[in-house]
Amino acid sequence: MDCSNHTPYSILMSSTNFHGHPIAAYENDFFRIECLAEGGPRIVRLIPAWMGENMFAEVPDITISTRTGDFHPYGGHRLWHAPESTSYSYIPDDQGVVAKQYEDGLRLQGPVEPITRISKTISIQTSSQHPFVVVKHILENHGWASVRLSPWSLTMMRPGGTAILPQQSGIVDSEEVLPNRRFALWPYSRWNDERLKLADDFIVVRSSSNQQPFKIGYFNSHGWLGYAFDDTLFVKRFGVRRNEEYPDYSSNAEVYTNHRFTEIESLGPLVDLQPRKEIVHTETWEVYREDQIPADLLGGKKLKEIIA
Repeated sequence: MDCSNHTPYSILMSSTNFHGHPIAAYENDFFRIECLAEGGPRIVRLIPAWMGENMFAEVPDITISTRTGDFHPYGGHRLWHAPESTSYSYIPDDQGVVAKQYEDGLRLQGPVEPITRISKTISIQTSSQHPFVVVKHILENHGWASVRLSPWSLTMMRPGGTAILPQQSGIVDSEEVLPNRRFALWPYSRWNDERLKLADDFIVVRSSSNQQPFKIGYFNSHGWLGYAFDDTLFVKRFGVRRNEEYPDYSSNAEVYTNHRFTEIESLGPLVDLQPRKEIVHTETWEVYREDQIPADLLGGKKLKEIIA
């Protein structure tokens, strides 16, 4: 993707805040983007200009108690590393982040985690011509031993919408005998969940007031996930590596939902991250009004037809 036409960033540090937490913010003709200035790294708000509302969930009241302290999801977009573990996934990250301008973007540099010795960095770039955001996720190993991990990018979407999961279709081998789809379900998930709609081309997961969590994972050969809210579609795109190993029964895409938010997640391949080395996982975010969705994205279908 050509990023040569990006508008230079102006980082706005102001009295505006995210539920009492200072932010670094950027605004162009398409979006206002707000990030925590000291915690995370976390992108807490993505506000399309035509919508005027945050597409991300805001959950500052949620606290998850762990043996290392209280973890606060806050909402929005964060970077983890898979597989998930109660020992290191929920390490508190309320402070230590440095937000700074670099080249034509914003960089959120996190501290080294005390247990894993991994640091997390998120960099953000936008286009002056198109409604997309390039988000790079960087994990760096500051320890003395290699760490087996997968970069894991999680975006908490506001309630009231529908997650869209494109499906593999067609034949995958010359003899036409091999399966073409596989799924991962978590112990709390049920195939008969009323929020889940199965179809051959798209699976959808609707958000609702149901407090029972539901999560599904799969290998997404299309390299994108969507979330529809009213007449707006949020799309995250990511790279697909067909011949590499992924966590969670080879899932490179996962969706989690409860009554407070729906999380759309992409994962990179599992790697043995060596000391003083880093791995980069890139997403491109696109936001469309319903009448501007590229025709090929939804296979010629209308958005309302898919989420109905």
